[in-house]
Amino acid sequence: MLTSINTATIAGLQAIKIIVEVNLTRGKPQLIIIGLPSKSIEESKERITSALLNSNIRPKSQRTIVNLAPADIKKNGSGFDLAIIIGILKAYGKINFELKNSMFFGELSLSGKVKKVRGLLPLVIAAKDMGIKNVFIPDSNKNEVLLISNINIYPIKNITDLIQKNENELPQKIQKISYETIKNQRNQFQIDFADIYGQKLAKRSLEIAAAGAHNVLMVGPPGAGKSMMAKALMSILPPLNEDEALNVSKIYSVSGCLENGIISSRPFRSPHHTITRAGLIGGGSQIRPGEISLAHKGVLFLDEFPEFSSNALESLRQPLEDKIITISRASGTIEYPCDFTLVAASNPCPCGYKNSFLKQCICNNHMLNQYRKKISGPILDRIDLLVYVKGIEIKKITDRNLSSNESSSEIINRIIKTRKIQEEKYKNIHLTTNSQLSSKQVRNYCQLSSKAETLLRRATNKLVISTRSYFKIIKVAQTISDLSGEKTIKEIHVAEALQYRKLEI
Repeated sequence: MLTSINTATIAGLQAIKIIVEVNLTRGKPQLIIIGLPSKSIEESKERITSALLNSNIRPKSQRTIVNLAPADIKKNGSGFDLAIIIGILKAYGKINFELKNSMFFGELSLSGKVKKVRGLLPLVIAAKDMGIKNVFIPDSNKNEVLLISNINIYPIKNITDLIQKNENELPQKIQKISYETIKNQRNQFQIDFADIYGQKLAKRSLEIAAAGAHNVLMVGPPGAGKSMMAKALMSILPPLNEDEALNVSKIYSVSGCLENGIISSRPFRSPHHTITRAGLIGGGSQIRPGEISLAHKGVLFLDEFPEFSSNALESLRQPLEDKIITISRASGTIEYPCDFTLVAASNPCPCGYKNSFLKQCICNNHMLNQYRKKISGPILDRIDLLVYVKGIEIKKITDRNLSSNESSSEIINRIIKTRKIQEEKYKNIHLTTNSQLSSKQVRNYCQLSSKAETLLRRATNKLVISTRSYFKIIKVAQTISDLSGEKTIKEIHVAEALQYRKLEI
């Protein structure tokens, strides 16, 4: 008796269709799994046997061969359990409904319960794209797939939900709901810009960063509010649209971090400076997403920027430019998206008080030079906005001062309006923000007035800047122009953009 069951495996965010072939033959009673199975799949033999017995089904006294095709692809994970046991049950004559246009994903417990699996969301989306009609998933994964339409999704709690059941006796299908229904309310515990005293220049730079998705480096003494402002940035970022939410959720699903269903808020990742290179950009034996991919469409905040290992920081060069990370290992090559906004914070020197009125700096020139070397020129060249954050005198912080600050709700209205301007302008080239423009696209879409061109030419003659920095200045100026509602980049916009390149680390 030969049966075939459809399932799939994940390579990065891409799904590969797997056919589970089950054949019952004469011979010593045993379950054999072939087709490059991993250790976790080999162990499924015991889970499957126990699940059958605990479901009151006695394994037949025959040799059962399970083949996972194609045989040249390494199979990892425990998500094949459900497909394998369904194939066995079909061979036993215990499954009555049609399996030809169905896919199965799930891990088994010894009792026959179907347990949650990693990476289900991209698997179900891929099944839909393959033209699969029915997908059977663990009940505990159902919140991941509430937005997926045009496919029948059946949540399964136990394999007994499928044994000897007809089409009309299957568990109730998941009903698709709208994105607005599950969209999370804005976090009321977010730090509001109105709570931050002073720091007008730093807050302005963050507004520009939010409007054009530009990278920012804030330099200042300890306690100046760098970390607080980085967290406050989340309160002025526009919400994720449905496509962005699905893409972010797919990454979290593959990494095993998707706990409460679809992610509808922009991610904020703040790894400690002791993080490894693999932890930051991704990798490991099974090539999992790193922090830069978990920050996709959100913010990656690197506090104590110079304290990160040079190996980790230098690995950010390509992702910051290409918005995608390619990880190559002996087992294969995987790509993950990483379109994040980098917000970095640094002290100006090892003691933290260079050029500060709060305390005298005790660092000598050698210490300063060694500290500066921790952040390379190529990394600084990829940061759009460099801003110094001054220390705040405690005696100046009063309720009266804070009440005059602009709130996040006022700022975000400008951000959303500016983002819409950019989306409309770049709809033909499928870009959404100024930071994504290539040098060729900058020439085509960024129109400078004659005075703005003259100022930029004079500034580039005096400042030592690279070609990349030159185009970054124009892109930042374009964002400032969009915030002002102007059609062209004027002299005042270029002047403001230039001040964010003057800071020396």
